[in-house]
This record gives sequence, structure tokens and C-alpha cells, in this order.
Amino acid sequence: MSTWRQKAIEVAPELKKDFQAPDLSPYTVFRQLLSLLEQAHIENDIIKIENIYAYAEWCSQQKDQKLWNSAGVSFYEHLSDNELIFSQFTKWVKPSIYLDHRELLYHSFEEEKMKQLDKFYGWTQQQKNK
Repeated sequence: MSTWRQKAIEVAPELKKDFQAPDLSPYTVFRQLLSLLEQAHIENDIIKIENIYAYAEWCSQQKDQKLWNSAGVSFYEHLSDNELIFSQFTKWVKPSIYLDHRELLYHSFEEEKMKQLDKFYGWTQQQKNK
């Protein structure tokens, strides 16, 4: 079993059967984890929240394109879809992760949300020109 699949099962053991499907992709994992993340925020399940964000961070730092790309387009890009999740974005997303995914987020987040995040993370126009 692949490492990314094993780690996904550790994060969401309740989805073990789904995550063992032979045709499973990391993109599908993240779609399912987003649903769990919403529920974890509603229940204030800090451990579940931490584990989901840790998994996304781990995937985003891998050399395998399907892992870092799926973290970006199937997870981070959708964190603004839910206001409760977005309201805690800066609590859970590290500056390095934000900066790594900023360009992708810029194309999917509302302008006002990007302004808030850029201000929080200290992103400036000068960084864009580098």
C-alpha cells in the first residue's frame, strides 16, 4: 500500500474501506477530507483538524506531482468554499504553505479574502515581482 494511502487512512480511519479502493486517487481523498474537515470544525475536533491539515501539508511537500497538485487543487483551493473553515485558515495554514499555493488560491478565492490573507501572511507586491 502506498504511503499517501496509509497516511490518509491514519487521518480518517472511518474511511478506510473507501481509501482502500484500487481506483482511489489523492484527489478523491482530499474531496472526502474536506467534508470531514467541515464536520471537525463544527464539532471543534482539534485533533481531526490538525491531522487533516498535517496530511495536506505532507502531500504538498512531496516530489510526486499527483500528491502536491492534489493538495493544492483538491484541498487548499477549496478552503474558502466554507466560511467556518475559511475563518480559521490562518490558524491552520502555515506561511510557507500559503506562499507555495498563493498563485493557485489567487485564481479561486475572492479578492477580499486574498487581501486578508496577503496582509496576514505579509505577502507584498514586491514578492510578485521577484
